[in-house]
Amino acid sequence: MTAASPMVILLLLVAIGVAVAFVGIATGRFGGGIALPPRPPRRSRRARRTTSGQDLR
Repeated sequence: MTAASPMVILLLLVAIGVAVAFVGIATGRFGGGIALPPRPPRRSRRARRTTSGQDLR
């Protein structure tokens, strides 16, 4: 067994730990979670299409 194998295993364990921490923070399990600003109301596509007033067929 070379010295590279334990290093690879250690790096994989660190990467898994960081991924679990990021998911935990994002979902709010650790700390307050990530708060996103409120989204503005979206206009429907149908409302935008009717504003042209022309039949393009």
